[in-house]
Amino acid sequence: MPDPINLNPDGPHSPERTKEIADLFAECVRFLNYASMSGSGGLTDPADVYHVLGALYTGTQRASQLFGQLATILDRQAAAGVLADNAGADPAHQVADATLHLGDAQQNVDALTNALQNAQQAISGLYVKGEPDA
Repeated sequence: MPDPINLNPDGPHSPERTKEIADLFAECVRFLNYASMSGSGGLTDPADVYHVLGALYTGTQRASQLFGQLATILDRQAAAGVLADNAGADPAHQVADATLHLGDAQQNVDALTNALQNAQQAISGLYVKGEPDA
C-alpha cells in the first residue's frame, strides 16, 4: 500500500513534492470526471452534488492565490537576472507573457468560483423523493 499523502500546507516543501501534488490535482479531476459519469455510482443524490460543488469552489478560491504566487516567483527570478531562454530570447518577454496569462487565469477562476457557488445555491433545496432524510 502506498504511503499516505501529507497535504499539510506548512510542508515540508520541495520542488519535487510541489510538482507531485500538482500532478495529484490533475488526477483528482480525472477521478471526479469518472465518478460523476451517469451510472458510475460516484454520486447518487443532490446532496452529493452540493458537497462536490462546495469543495470545488473552495479549491477554485484558493487557486487565485496560487496563480498570483506563480507569477511572483517568475517576476522575482526575472528581476534577479537568473533566468535564461533555451532559444536565446530575452526571458523577460516570456515572464511578462506568463504573468499576463496568470492574471487572466485569476480573473477566470474568480468567475468560475462564483458560478460554482451559484450552482450550489441553486440546488440547495433539492432532494430525492422518498429518501428517509428528505
